[in-house]
Amino acid sequence: MNAMVRSAAIHGGLLAVLLGAAWVKWTAEPSPDLEGEVVLLQGEADAIEKIIWLSEKKDQAVIERKTDDRGAYLWVTYTRWKEKKVEKPPEPPRPDDDTPAGPDEAPADGEADGEEPAADGTSEAAPEVELPEPEPEYDETVQVFKAGANGDTLLADLSPMTAIRKIDSVPDGKLETIGLDAPREFIELVRKGRTHKLELGGEVYGTRDRYVRDIGSGEIFLVDDEILRPLKYARTRLPDRTLWSLEDDAIVSATIIGPEGANLELDHLHKDDKAKATWVRAAAPDEVDDEVKTWMDKAMGLKGTSYADPADPPTDLAPAFSLKLTGEDGTAETLEVLREGEDGDWWGRSEHTRGLIKMLRGPSSGLAEDVASLVTAD
Repeated sequence: MNAMVRSAAIHGGLLAVLLGAAWVKWTAEPSPDLEGEVVLLQGEADAIEKIIWLSEKKDQAVIERKTDDRGAYLWVTYTRWKEKKVEKPPEPPRPDDDTPAGPDEAPADGEADGEEPAADGTSEAAPEVELPEPEPEYDETVQVFKAGANGDTLLADLSPMTAIRKIDSVPDGKLETIGLDAPREFIELVRKGRTHKLELGGEVYGTRDRYVRDIGSGEIFLVDDEILRPLKYARTRLPDRTLWSLEDDAIVSATIIGPEGANLELDHLHKDDKAKATWVRAAAPDEVDDEVKTWMDKAMGLKGTSYADPADPPTDLAPAFSLKLTGEDGTAETLEVLREGEDGDWWGRSEHTRGLIKMLRGPSSGLAEDVASLVTAD
């Protein structure tokens, strides 16, 4: 190979490398605007498969991404432990010191009450035996639920997960000061099959920001507590208590279905104007119907309270009524309201809830009582 050919080959190779680098840079995801913060964990929200929060002997939240024909959602299994109160056994009765010993109770020579003779005939007190403290026992309660909008916000806040700053050097003697000598709170985040483990330390004095150590790298960061609180308080912050995903101003029609199958078709008029929005019978759209409007206003205000465990669902459920809502794009969601036994709890389920969710007794029973007159009226 002569010098000219060699030079052309070298320059051609360099050009290919530069073009490849330019392509990677051009197609790469844009870097987030961190505003002075540093990245603790990099990654995309859609790639998160599972998040685990564990506070030893207190609570654990396992947040898993699930998918069905309606798309992805987050399912949470929350476990809480509470230490059982153990009553101390009563102390055995002690003999009255002033009571003289009977003939069969007289101490032997050189033996006083509560003492035993030593080898040289003198008496010495019996050594007290300290029994080990029993291990505490815990009551365990498990709660399951679908996460709502706060769950999506949590995924976004962890993608990437940022820190206020990185702590460059922490002597071993200072780990106790920042609560990382023996941490009792942990986070595991699984993204694309890879697990990242974090240990949580104490709070910074004067703030709620937390020290966090990446177990993989050993690096320590200071993290804004607002990122961590949805995990720490998952039981109250993450549950989705809504019964459908359609927004009020996107619903064009509804169908009320009674327990025997009779139904009433409704239209949603002026849906884009809260002040004028109303519900009318589809068969008589020009007639004001206060009964229909009142019933629908109450129904649209329904909320769930707590989810049933799919492994142990309520039994003896009887349908009370259903409400089908249809959106502008033709998407339909049906809420089915059921009663447990003759005088039990009220439950609801829809495509949005993905399972049974308990509902407030008063509003549910009131709507059920009035539904028959609506669907059978001329």
